Amino acid sequence: MSAALERGDSVVNLDRVASESATWVEVDFADTASVTKAVDKATDILGGIDVLIHSAGIFRANAFLTISDVEFSEVLNINLLGTFCIAQQVASRMVGGGGRILLMSSIHAKYGVRGRLAYGASKAGIEAMTRVMATELSEYGIRVNALAPGAVSAGMMPTDATHVSDWISVTPAKRKVTPIEVAGMAMLLTCDDASFVSGQVISQDGGASISHIF
Repeated sequence: MSAALERGDSVVNLDRVASESATWVEVDFADTASVTKAVDKATDILGGIDVLIHSAGIFRANAFLTISDVEFSEVLNINLLGTFCIAQQVASRMVGGGGRILLMSSIHAKYGVRGRLAYGASKAGIEAMTRVMATELSEYGIRVNALAPGAVSAGMMPTDATHVSDWISVTPAKRKVTPIEVAGMAMLLTCDDASFVSGQVISQDGGASISHIF
């Protein structure tokens, strides 16, 4: 968000908690009516939307044999259905003027990491949705891409020493990606210099996704 402000964008932050650096609109991404209301309000504030960067989501550690349908639905509802809802609402308002949509995936969409069943499934769904959206929305001048970071040095992922060590060991760069680096890539993918990039899932994982160690 700060990177977009530094770029000179007018920014409205849709979240459950207030933002100090940008105009804030409260939203519950598990509630389609809440998403619609929030996008309507953001559109009124901005006078239109030409960029959507959507990174909201939740993480739950759960194994296949023990996860409940309630837990599975909770993650899918917020991460996948919530992404679908806001992307559809925003894209419908971009028709006629074009725009850029960036969704947030994860390295977990590609690999069967233990305990990441619901989270991985939600992110794999986002990647499939990105490709279909890019195909269908191209005629309206709307570009759609997804960014798939590896382990990030801040955020929702576990921070215990074993987890951190495991990720660094399978990352050729031998470190995590920083939030500033993720923000920088988001700015690149939503700027005019990337005008011919659409339907892509960009890995930002220090080489982990091409490492034979993984």
